[in-house]
Amino acid sequence: MNTADQDFLEEYKPLHVPHEYDAGACAQNNVVFALAHLEEATADEVARKLSSLEPGTSPATHQKNADDILNYLFDKGLIKANNKGGKLVFNLNKIREANSGKADEL
Repeated sequence: MNTADQDFLEEYKPLHVPHEYDAGACAQNNVVFALAHLEEATADEVARKLSSLEPGTSPATHQKNADDILNYLFDKGLIKANNKGGKLVFNLNKIREANSGKADEL
């Protein structure tokens, strides 16, 4: 595999969803964990969840992390968001509705 392919795979590898919250982990892992726990949430809701999991950190820090990370992951296509009432509601599901069509016979 050439370097360009390796760089692409590193940049767009599947999103890792941690199985537990870890205050020592990177902010992205904790934001993704909170979103997975909530299943579907705005950045504000994720920030509140982070505050409940780690009350020793400033709510403003949790809010900035949630805003920045969720929008970054959405822009990269790694998470999905729907506009509800003028706010983005994020989730980890790439496909939320079953395909109603059928495949052509071979």
